[in-house]
Amino acid sequence: MGNPPPPPQIAILGAGIFVRTQYIPRLSEISNLFVLKSIWSRSEESAKGAVEVARKHFSGVEGKWGDKGLDDIIQDQSIIAVAVVLAGQTQVDISLKLLKAGKHVLQGDLSFQIS
Repeated sequence: MGNPPPPPQIAILGAGIFVRTQYIPRLSEISNLFVLKSIWSRSEESAKGAVEVARKHFSGVEGKWGDKGLDDIIQDQSIIAVAVVLAGQTQVDISLKLLKAGKHVLQGDLSFQIS
């Protein structure tokens, strides 16, 4: 038997209060299933704030912001899925870009049960 494949790498787009207080803690409950590689926000301050929260559970997570940060995530072949936690039309526009780039896109809240 060979070595198991490495866990998939994901990114989160959005770094607001919901991501910091709800999304990241819920993801931490299943942190053995994936690597959280990046958190993106439009602003540097918001991205860095969410990364600070996430590092308690995901030590290697990095912050990305602005157009360049979004492009970095879209072009990063190691990131296979992106959780889009943004409001309204922005969510739709960015999700379409991600899908066109071949990313798996997750939208909505994390109101699942861990059993």
